[in-house]
Amino acid sequence: MAVWFRRSICRRMATSTYEKTAGKTHGASDDGFTRTGVKQAGLDGYESPSCLPLPEVLEGFCKHLRARRTHRSYRGMRSRLRVFFGPITPALAINSSGPESGSSRCEPRRDRYVGHHVTAKHLEGITPVMIERFIAQRLESGDWKAPKTANSLRQVLHQLFEYAIKHHGFQSPDPRHPNPAKCVDQIPEAAPTIRSLTTEQIVEQLQAVRHDPVLHAAVAIFIYAGLRRSEVCWLSREDVDLEKRLIRIEAKARGLEKWQPKTRRNRAVPISRTLAGILCDYFTPGWSPWYLPSPRGKRWDPDNLSKRLRNLKQQAGLPWTCLDFRHTFGSQLAQKGLSLYKISALMGNSPEICRRHYAAIIPEVMHEEVEFSDPGTEDCDASETKSLLQSLLARLEELGCEPRRHGSLRESSVKNPEASCEPHSSRYLARKFAARKAAANERGEEGQTAFSSEERRLS
Repeated sequence: MAVWFRRSICRRMATSTYEKTAGKTHGASDDGFTRTGVKQAGLDGYESPSCLPLPEVLEGFCKHLRARRTHRSYRGMRSRLRVFFGPITPALAINSSGPESGSSRCEPRRDRYVGHHVTAKHLEGITPVMIERFIAQRLESGDWKAPKTANSLRQVLHQLFEYAIKHHGFQSPDPRHPNPAKCVDQIPEAAPTIRSLTTEQIVEQLQAVRHDPVLHAAVAIFIYAGLRRSEVCWLSREDVDLEKRLIRIEAKARGLEKWQPKTRRNRAVPISRTLAGILCDYFTPGWSPWYLPSPRGKRWDPDNLSKRLRNLKQQAGLPWTCLDFRHTFGSQLAQKGLSLYKISALMGNSPEICRRHYAAIIPEVMHEEVEFSDPGTEDCDASETKSLLQSLLARLEELGCEPRRHGSLRESSVKNPEASCEPHSSRYLARKFAARKAAANERGEEGQTAFSSEERRLS
């Protein structure tokens, strides 16, 4: 505790010393802190800054991500690093695009951010001010339209510095900021806008793709099962069980390619009757192991599948996307009153994400629950309730049901009255009394007189 207190005092002294000597010292960083101020303050325990070559650290960080992340996640994080640093290492090199239509050669992709990358030879040269300035320029220029893109870059850089601290002994020049990316504030993000389809729009969308059997089945699975794009593309024949009416989303490997769900958890989604009717009419080509193959019989790439669907939807003038289809599944379940936990289990999300997406939809069907009772109608409601209970009890007496001590009814069978007539029960005595009365009527006047005297004795 004493060491921590002494270091905190030394950091404050170093900051004040720098403010006094900022105009006299050289080598000030963008954060307004110098090594000279630290030495003058006598900061014990502070190690000298490291000097890590930036390309070497980036290359090792990319290998680290590739071994621990899914392929899609790795591609996204590598793309953000390339935007910030540029293609300065082989791992961040820009891959050539595939052959375009009408051309047999591969055209190299161009770097959209040429001249805007952050230039630094060593990782220690990256400061919080440089990160904030880069993000501000991208947002002002319109290259990034959503705050989520800026926050994702901040998150990747934060992981980069944490990796360098753990595996390369990174030491920041500024002892106040061991991880420079941690000092960058996140940009507030707006609440997600959920767009779902109505019943009429679902029919319209399925009609727009009815001429393509594969896309028709894919859209139906998106809407009625709530699968993601990658999950639909990786569906094999064995994953769709029409007999048990289940779609299984499981991790799998095909050759050198490996895939697992986004949340790294396998799950099974029941097939509704509507979806079962559509899939029963769909026949998978016999030569492909995939349930929804591409025209060449291969596995669909998620982006190519979206592009194919987008072309068909534009011809029909429909604006919806694959994410809207998935939200339709979750919205329909929420409107039915299904718990958020069950919705998250079916969709492969966490309950918190489902609450953020679909909790606002549930109150649409809860208008009666928010109505306050009128004081003038409380007595009327009580009288109506009392009369309703009296009529219910009278009906139960006609059926011969006897209330239990805790208010629940004794189980009885109307179809087989003898099955529930226990000795000494009210129903048993009533039936015995009626049988004696019928026997007395058969004996005539003498029997009725005897029955009347027995009735008075019992009463």
